Amino acid sequence: MKATFSSGKATRNKGYATIAVVCAIAMVLLAMSAFTMRGNMNSFGSQARAQVKQDYSQKEDAILNSLLHIVPNKAIGAMQRNSASSASDYTWDTIFEEALDLANAEQAASVELLQSLDLASAISANTGDSDFSSASDFVEAPVHTAEGDSNLVNGGNWWEYYMLQDGTIGPNIPAALRTPNYNLYLLDKKYPIISTQKQYVDWYQKGLYLNPYYYPDFNLIQYPDVKFGYKRPGELFVAKRNWWVFSLIFGKHNEDKTGIPPVRKDYVLSIYEIPSQLPLTASSLMKVGQFADGTDWSNISLDGGIYADVLQTDGTVNVSQGSISARKSVNLNGTTTVAGTTVTSGFDDIGEREERALSSDSGTDFYDASVTGNVGKVAFIPLNPGNDFLKRSSDGSSSERISPTGWKDYTRGANRAVMRIEILEMSDIDTQIPTKIRLYYRDNSNSLRNVTYTRGSNWPSEVESGGASFPFQTDVLDNLRNAFVVYLDRLPTFLEGLPYPGNIERNNSIYIAPDESDPTVQAPSIPSVDSDAAITLREGKDMSRYTSGFSVVTNLRLYIGDSLNNVAITPPVNSGIPSGSEFFPPISLFAPEKRFGETLSVEKSVDLRGQISTLKNSTGDTFNPLDLKGADDSRVESHKLNAELISLRSPAELPPIYMMNWMVTIEEIQ
Repeated sequence: MKATFSSGKATRNKGYATIAVVCAIAMVLLAMSAFTMRGNMNSFGSQARAQVKQDYSQKEDAILNSLLHIVPNKAIGAMQRNSASSASDYTWDTIFEEALDLANAEQAASVELLQSLDLASAISANTGDSDFSSASDFVEAPVHTAEGDSNLVNGGNWWEYYMLQDGTIGPNIPAALRTPNYNLYLLDKKYPIISTQKQYVDWYQKGLYLNPYYYPDFNLIQYPDVKFGYKRPGELFVAKRNWWVFSLIFGKHNEDKTGIPPVRKDYVLSIYEIPSQLPLTASSLMKVGQFADGTDWSNISLDGGIYADVLQTDGTVNVSQGSISARKSVNLNGTTTVAGTTVTSGFDDIGEREERALSSDSGTDFYDASVTGNVGKVAFIPLNPGNDFLKRSSDGSSSERISPTGWKDYTRGANRAVMRIEILEMSDIDTQIPTKIRLYYRDNSNSLRNVTYTRGSNWPSEVESGGASFPFQTDVLDNLRNAFVVYLDRLPTFLEGLPYPGNIERNNSIYIAPDESDPTVQAPSIPSVDSDAAITLREGKDMSRYTSGFSVVTNLRLYIGDSLNNVAITPPVNSGIPSGSEFFPPISLFAPEKRFGETLSVEKSVDLRGQISTLKNSTGDTFNPLDLKGADDSRVESHKLNAELISLRSPAELPPIYMMNWMVTIEEIQ
């Protein structure tokens, strides 16, 4: 018998091979599982980091939106009387801390909310939450500052030389402003200071289209790339840009928990000071396209934008250039076109607004029609004090406020007028004819002087000796109104004859109002009553001697008795206005009521060229800008009215007194 074991040996060899294959496959599967697990863990980590970064981004966005509203209010507060007694309320530290609270940017859920839900002891999964002990924990000046006890911002002025020379920040910031002294620099570093003392200087001209030596207060600059269309992005407009640079830092306190380096971004916050410069402007409901009686406008051209608190168009409205914009809403009726494009009533509807944003021209982000509340990081603030614009009021001593410029001096035309006439006495309470006045003016050293004129003494009537050259007279108009008459053609020569005379270029504005403390003076009513005194302007056709313009402010009804400012002059050099262009001295008139003509019927047509605005500042008010009235209080008939409504082309066209707006923007420095 023969026995063999070959088959058994083969079986054992196959078994060994099977074990090796199984082990290899198991190792591959194990490696794949480990790789998958590692990938999942990395994915979870990436998602966690992305979520934390998104959380930081949302908190940052909320803080920036809060700053848009807090900063201008603090700037206004710093200009007001008694702000110095509570100065800590207006510091940049307080501003950022209030923005943090308003944005709720520290915790995803407040302690109070968690306690109300009985979750105070719960472990939060919001790794982006932070606890900040002060504003300096999350905000700081991007560049070293020279001096001062606050290092949260770099102010946009010429003392910030480290910032202006910085290789990263310096090339990406606007033109710096000049401050007259180092103390104002320190103020601007601690508070958001708006002041007439901050001016452009020829050392820093980046972004300025006119020489700041000639135009230091306001210059021609480009409108920013924002969707609110007061102007088109990139279009030149008259403004001054105040700005501050700061850095927001998130995650510095959480890096040990999140493993994510802090996120830092640099921003420039700007407050643009924008004098009123559009063809039509209102801080109330403004209706354009039709007169109040429903008659369509005719013989009207609109070359430039329209702005109102609430804007309503009726009939056919054609804005040849510019845009239409509002702070609250735009209601379009009939046909409204802007630069040849028809704007529909649903332009601002949700969805339509976003679609228009996507289809807008690359790089412009511009809407022909826009509402400021729906356009991102921009706030537009009209500084319209209403009829207070026509009343003088003191800001008190400069030591009582933070800013060197007082709020009332800044916003009230009556305060800003260089010359002033106080009507001290009337004939009697029932006959409001001035018999005694006091004129305030600036002399050749810019000191304030005054002269009192009394009928029967040193104030001759028109028919008395010297009266025909005296610029201030009285008269009774056709409608039996008692009027104080200003002869504009006589005023420049008259000023030259005063003690230590200052010329009309310096004395380029006047405020006229009665002194209500005298028993013979009747306090004027708004709207006026028949027994009130009035002001009338005569002989103002040729204003060529008023080379720096002229402004009239009064709280009385104002009559435009004759043609006004009809003689063109040569545009100022360096104004940006082409030589040979039509240019008139800039004139502005502010009164509670205006009447065109003194007779009871307007025999000639009323021709207007320039801008129209209103002191109405409530949405309960309605402004029909072309419902102009004659001496008989009836509307000037449409066939007698011609209006060429245009925008300012240069600060050279800015009158001495104007209304002001602010626009606040925040832009990231890339």
